[in-house]
Amino acid sequence: MNAFSKLACAAVAALALALCATGAAFAQAPNNPVGLWNFQAYADNSANLFAMGNQNICFLANGTWYGTTFPNWNGRWFQKGNNVAGNGDRVRIVGNWAFGAGNDSAEISFINLSLMTGGWHEWTDGFGIVFWIQITGRKLGTNCPPPASPEFDATADETQRRPWEEKGAEEPVCSPTGTP
Repeated sequence: MNAFSKLACAAVAALALALCATGAAFAQAPNNPVGLWNFQAYADNSANLFAMGNQNICFLANGTWYGTTFPNWNGRWFQKGNNVAGNGDRVRIVGNWAFGAGNDSAEISFINLSLMTGGWHEWTDGFGIVFWIQITGRKLGTNCPPPASPEFDATADETQRRPWEEKGAEEPVCSPTGTP
């Protein structure tokens, strides 16, 4: 082997070593939401994004989630992204509350491994109530308490249920003119 070949081999080896070291320096733990999170909600349609309240959500590894502070609130989640593993910095959430009379949808992004933020949307069937919300989520830990106890009376007449009251809103107006 001549001197030029030895020099070329040494340069390739040094480059490979440098690339491996750089990759290890930028590696981090997977950014998945599995565990217990507290989400603070802010009204998206207010000038100052006033705080609306907060709830805890447990994300399970099987792609489901449930509320630990609000009863009958649960759904599915998945990660979106374009990295090699197919998961990225965004988490998509869909779900229901009030035994399915209310609906949730969100797309939140990781800021770091213990902080997420993004848009959250809630609506009732028939769109009598629609909320556009901004949320901030902080990871509380990896262990989750059980779901919040359901507030459901199996002997109650389901036709008398008023799901909008479960969120503290007024009765929706369902006529085309906006008057009852």
